[in-house]
Amino acid sequence: MRTVLLWFTLLIGSLLIAIRPAIAGEVHVAVASNFATTLAGLSPLFEQTSGHSLTISAASSGKLFAQIRHGAPFDVLLSADEDKPRRLAEQFPDTAQTLMTYAIGKLALWHPKHSVYSLTDLVDLLALDDSADIIAVANPRLAPYGLATRHTLAALSISPKRTVMGENISQTYRFIESGNAPLGFIALSQAIATGLPDTQYFQIPETYHPPIRQDAILTLKGVSNPAAQAFLHCLTTPEAQARIRQQGYDTPHD
Repeated sequence: MRTVLLWFTLLIGSLLIAIRPAIAGEVHVAVASNFATTLAGLSPLFEQTSGHSLTISAASSGKLFAQIRHGAPFDVLLSADEDKPRRLAEQFPDTAQTLMTYAIGKLALWHPKHSVYSLTDLVDLLALDDSADIIAVANPRLAPYGLATRHTLAALSISPKRTVMGENISQTYRFIESGNAPLGFIALSQAIATGLPDTQYFQIPETYHPPIRQDAILTLKGVSNPAAQAFLHCLTTPEAQARIRQQGYDTPHD
């Protein structure tokens, strides 16, 4: 009898081992560079709760958008804006129903050598400090954080003497970090992820620029991938939303 039970137990275990790989899936996510660190932190949550695995490719939203349109094998696009996922939905109607906002970005001014605590400080600094004659900004035509920066400067009636322009917000961060620009506008999430002292950066009030809505969408490949569908669902769970807020974003249901 014990032999039969042992054989039966081993048989069930073998079946479970054989079945699990067939159930588990893989998700290849194309993510905007500003959200890459946050997504890496969410990856264990998704993998542990779903049993699926996650592969991450980070770049500017524009580059990822172009790659997807030309058939890159991504399952999900996590863009830094609304525009590119919407355009994918228009081009590939089968994906339209998966369109969703997963985070709302926040803009910050980073000045490593000067404390900025208010908009008055910011205006005075840019108007009076000769060391602030070069400002790092993201390209407003390519990066939503760059567009938010342009709106902010216009609202404050500030015209920088010179700017160094990053292709995306990650490159803008590196300009400041390397000293090529004494200050500049970055994503609040970057300040949090890199542990910047809170005396070095100032969060720009959201009334000075349109919301930086970051949208997600499944690709044509992802629509038929249950693991990709599970990933989008994971982003909407309370635990994932809480982690996203901790990293310097708002969430759609705040």
